[in-house]
Amino acid sequence: MQTEFEVKVGSSTRNILHMAEILAEGGVNLTTVSIEKFEGDAYIRLLTSDSEAAARVLMKADMAYTTRAVLVAEVEDRPGRWARIAKKLADAGLEIEASYLLSRDGQRMKFVFAVNDPKKGEEVLADIT
Repeated sequence: MQTEFEVKVGSSTRNILHMAEILAEGGVNLTTVSIEKFEGDAYIRLLTSDSEAAARVLMKADMAYTTRAVLVAEVEDRPGRWARIAKKLADAGLEIEASYLLSRDGQRMKFVFAVNDPKKGEEVLADIT
């Protein structure tokens, strides 16, 4: 399980860059980032190499953020793998709140899933390959 951060900043690209610079200066490496603008604000979602350090850096910079636990499933890079994982989660009674591709190297893929019960989701995905 990993921690996904969501940081709400103004809609300016400068604000987005400011947040990224703060994390970089704090030695926090981003493993993935997504940005969505909605109703005048930008929402930055990210995973980092060190969630504790990211939280310290954001708090020190007085940047408000929320977090949620997300699952990372690593599987063979073949068609239908995302659907297989999603079905397994759904069959266990879990609701998928968000999902995205974290990485792909031609051999393996990593998907991120946010579900309504991360602990249960972790158990369900324990044998995914």
